[in-house]
Amino acid sequence: MSDPAASAPAPRVFVSYSWDSEPHKAWVLQLAVRLRRNGIDVVLDRWNARLGANLPLFTEEGVDASDRILVIVTEMYAHKAYEGRGGVSYERRLLTADLMDDLTNDRILTILRDNPDRKIPIFLGQPVYLDFRDDADYETRYAELIHNLHGREILPVPLLGPNPFLSNPPSEVELALRNDPARYVSPNARGSVTFDHSNNDGRYVLGSGDMTFTLKTSNAGKGSVYVYNDPVDIQLVALAAGITEPSQISDASVHDSSSRSRHIRQGDAVVLRNSNGYWAVVCVDEVHTRDSAPSGRPSLSFRYAIQPDRTADFSRL
Repeated sequence: MSDPAASAPAPRVFVSYSWDSEPHKAWVLQLAVRLRRNGIDVVLDRWNARLGANLPLFTEEGVDASDRILVIVTEMYAHKAYEGRGGVSYERRLLTADLMDDLTNDRILTILRDNPDRKIPIFLGQPVYLDFRDDADYETRYAELIHNLHGREILPVPLLGPNPFLSNPPSEVELALRNDPARYVSPNARGSVTFDHSNNDGRYVLGSGDMTFTLKTSNAGKGSVYVYNDPVDIQLVALAAGITEPSQISDASVHDSSSRSRHIRQGDAVVLRNSNGYWAVVCVDEVHTRDSAPSGRPSLSFRYAIQPDRTADFSRL
């Protein structure tokens, strides 16, 4: 079945920002260029407002003709909005009217930048914003932004499963819950996990939506496991020997992924690529068999990170 989003028109997005400084203008321009290259029809004054143009008219027409408005709120932007200065003042009136027309819509998307105290103009209300203040988190925030603008939520709502009290006899409910595969899921893009890898066929699901990775393992003796590319959502599996942090990998694709399985020891990492083209790194911290575990139960402990922008570079995570 074809994806209807693949043939949908490009979302048109008007960018509202203030000319705080040359570095800030350059940051906004770089963001706008990247968004256009990722299928977002950005309307930006530096491109679309000709020299000598009527800027209020350009702003009004740009806001009216756009699907979304991206408001980049710096500390200076907030001050100008409060004081009613410059183009920000006119945009404030337009955006306030838009919000008042429909208080439930999400047409206006707020981004924080160069804003240490999280100052948000009153006219924007109390929005859920994307925090671009820390450059170290840029790639993660950008992935969230591009998912949002294309209507592809980065953390989608899971499918609704059956009511266990209706699908099982009363005497079987406890057993069904104990054996439920949903116990073995970590939906976040990063996290740490410890589980008994002799259960659930050694499977643990990481991430969600397009960024789902089923980690399939089996016992390989004390201190090690085999990891497989058997799950339908896994395309490649590779060994990254001696890698103890995801950020040590600048190019996950260089690790050999020609085999169905890899032998991973404590202190190694496994590199995964899923069927949607996303990459993940799983750093194995500890592996116990039933004989080596103090508790007498097998266990696998690991930390993982999924790169949400689809690149194979984890060095900035």
